[in-house]
Amino acid sequence: METENMKPETPKTKRARKRRWGRKLVLLVFLAVAAYLWLNSGSAPREVVEYYHEGVEYSQAALTYVTDFLNENPTVRSVITYVTNLLSKSSTPSAPAVETQARQVPSVVLNIIESVNLATERDYIGRVEAVQTVQLKPQVAGQIAEVHFKEGSIVKAGQLLFSIDNRQYQATVDLRKADLAKATANYDRALKYRDRLKTADKRSVSASDLDIAESDVLQGKAGVDLAKASLKLAQIDLDHTKVTAPIAGRIGAAFFTKGNYVTPTGVQPLAVIVQVDPIRVVFALSDRDYLNAYALFKSSEDVYNAKILLSNGVEYPFTGNRDFEDNAMNEHTGTMTVRLSFENKEGELIPGAMVRVRTRPASAHVAIVIPQEAILADAQGDYVYIVDTENITHQRRVSLGAEEGATREVVSGLSEGERVVVYGLQSIRPEMKVNPKR
Repeated sequence: METENMKPETPKTKRARKRRWGRKLVLLVFLAVAAYLWLNSGSAPREVVEYYHEGVEYSQAALTYVTDFLNENPTVRSVITYVTNLLSKSSTPSAPAVETQARQVPSVVLNIIESVNLATERDYIGRVEAVQTVQLKPQVAGQIAEVHFKEGSIVKAGQLLFSIDNRQYQATVDLRKADLAKATANYDRALKYRDRLKTADKRSVSASDLDIAESDVLQGKAGVDLAKASLKLAQIDLDHTKVTAPIAGRIGAAFFTKGNYVTPTGVQPLAVIVQVDPIRVVFALSDRDYLNAYALFKSSEDVYNAKILLSNGVEYPFTGNRDFEDNAMNEHTGTMTVRLSFENKEGELIPGAMVRVRTRPASAHVAIVIPQEAILADAQGDYVYIVDTENITHQRRVSLGAEEGATREVVSGLSEGERVVVYGLQSIRPEMKVNPKR
């Protein structure tokens, strides 16, 4: 019944059906060729290969049909044959190409070893400090009678700064002078009395009288000494009513002015003086930089040729001199405190200001350096690959020093002029021929 209902196939529909099957067969052949190449390349999983061989048994009928179709369509067969040959040639390298690749020499980038001066400039942040700072405090109590300086001015050592009312202390000095005169008179009388007893007839002078006279002389002498000491103390208090500058420098504001009562026990100073010439710059030197320059620090000579840049970017015209290095590292920062002394006659350096310290070691440090990329390491230590004049690689053990940016100092193991491999290390082995480049 179904055969009766089927419409007869016309030439036009037959050609359309063949074209559809032709496109499907071409796609199937392409997929089959690609699957074949992949399965035979060795990169396909084992399970996929097994499924492929099992599927071959079920595809015999399909292959028979494809063969018949290709025999009926020689043009399609020619195209598929051409594509298959082209894919096969591109996926399977020829024997000469394999031999050429085997004979290819790896290329490496070399660096010719040179000696450089590692005594380079380094910058640190520093702080300006006064060599001496004095807080003026009164030594005696009293009312300030006069202030003798201009705030913020430069004062000289010994210059009068404050006067404290001295009337009470002057009266004490006068009293102590009177006490000294009285003690001196008593001492003189005791001396004369003892001398008379000594010159008198021994039968008229008892031994006890002579002992008493000697005792009075000694007490008189002690009285004089006591009066002299009391007068000296009174004179010191009187002198302290005049407050003078103990050092030369710049004085700050006066915290107490005329009419204020001050005492030695007060916390606030009368004023503060800072020495401005010479002046110090303090900065923190890292432990590595300190150890690198340790040989210089052990000597008594200058370690650095130091300059400073002010906060406005201007370079200070004077060079710093070595002044002080601390005796211990800061356990929190791992740094060593270093001080430099600078001339400051014009007062450009102000205590408390921040500056940039630019240091260059006083003596040159010439050493061999190599790029960090050239250094390899194993269980035995650090090593590099060098290339001789015949372009053969050799492994060389090295002892390394400090890092200098992108390079590393070599203490021993290399000589100036040798060629060290920088790039291409993953492709080489010892005693291997290479193609050097720079």
